[in-house]
Amino acid sequence: MADYKTSFNCPGCGSSLLTLEGAISMQCVFCGLVMRIGAPGRILKYYYPSDLDNFALKCAVEKHLRDNGRLSTVALDTTRLYFLPFYRFRGMSYSLMSEKKYEDDEIELDQAVIPSKTIFHQRCRHFDLTIPAFENKAFGLESLGVRPEVIPLSVFAKDILLPRSIPLGIRVSPDDAKQSAMGMFAFNLGFALEGKEHVISEMIGEGLSIIYYPVWALSATVGGMPVTYFIDGLSKRIINETSEPFEDRSGETGLVIGDEFKPIPHRCPNCGADLPVSEFSLIYYCRNCHKSYIVVSDGYRLTKTRSALHEQGKDYFPYWRFQFKGGRGESSVGEFAKILTGEIPLIAKNKAKNAFYLYVPAFKMPDLDNMTTRAIRLCRTQPRLELSEDEITPAADMILPECEAVELARFYWQVIRSRYRYLNIPDYVFTQGSLVGQGELLWLTMTDSTGPAKSRVGKSSISAR
Repeated sequence: MADYKTSFNCPGCGSSLLTLEGAISMQCVFCGLVMRIGAPGRILKYYYPSDLDNFALKCAVEKHLRDNGRLSTVALDTTRLYFLPFYRFRGMSYSLMSEKKYEDDEIELDQAVIPSKTIFHQRCRHFDLTIPAFENKAFGLESLGVRPEVIPLSVFAKDILLPRSIPLGIRVSPDDAKQSAMGMFAFNLGFALEGKEHVISEMIGEGLSIIYYPVWALSATVGGMPVTYFIDGLSKRIINETSEPFEDRSGETGLVIGDEFKPIPHRCPNCGADLPVSEFSLIYYCRNCHKSYIVVSDGYRLTKTRSALHEQGKDYFPYWRFQFKGGRGESSVGEFAKILTGEIPLIAKNKAKNAFYLYVPAFKMPDLDNMTTRAIRLCRTQPRLELSEDEITPAADMILPECEAVELARFYWQVIRSRYRYLNIPDYVFTQGSLVGQGELLWLTMTDSTGPAKSRVGKSSISAR
């Protein structure tokens, strides 16, 4: 996924700063101010500035006419700059597909039932989608597409836009936009199905934002005929034209969605000391009063930093753990071993009475298939963990909020139960009542530390006391 750069002015010294879209915290390189600039669940607004003048716009139209073999004089009438809102979804997509394999393809269809077995396939990918948040099709821009990273976004605020420019009102809700994104994802997934049956899909978003893109509407007289050209405010490319009169003032109305960019001090709620800086981590440890916090939508939540030795190694990686309850009251490892006969080996009899958990990686990994394999293996083995609150050295940022970890836990459970026909009943569908209490964040050691994305905090230690 491409990381878009974002520019804004430091609230402490006013200097121009660059960060990455969706970042959680940063420090001003000029005055040293440590600030929090994001949080889970917040939809922030950004925009691409455009300062084309009438001469540049007219030249763009004349070039367009020449390239299309249309030599006509252009008399410019009016120009107006519109900012078109797009939702940007970026995160991870998980799909499970099934395929029937027949043991003997030469058996005639009119004979006895052909023996078959079902094979399951996982398809896990990163995604980066932009969905229009406006409804007017005249502009001709359906998606942002791939934009050059050298052009930074700017934080959106109405008072800094050009005079007489119009930001279109948001007419599409985030839920409707997500459905459209799912439709695009399903369309692309169709090419991968190839005779397979789609079982379940989940989109686990690392971020949702609104990006306003500049499009100029230039009304002109070309060859004696009135025409309105819509010009990309960055590339100066003509993206659409119409001979119909055009006027859109929908910026005056629309859904109230998204927050303006407002950095706040990134400090410990208990002692007021500056917290560490990390672009995307959601968990921070105060070295002054030795308390750990998870960033939530409305601030910080005190949490314990619990860890356990799982695989050989000294690097710790964050996982969410959810206690899971089956559709007919199953809650222990022993009870789940009876219904998932091939999934959970009861090697140690003394873990039969332990609670059954679903484990979800909370860190970023380039290879999502590898991550899925790791997580499902952890869910199947149900390890006996001796938890401690000793000081640890994190090897990766914790980036996944609990609400999104629940969605991924649902996918893992579907993968685990899909191989058992007798579990494919409503009783064993993942519902809100399937989880017992809230999730628990654990730090577990792993043998292979090359796959996950390394922590950008550095080798800072965290603990709970």
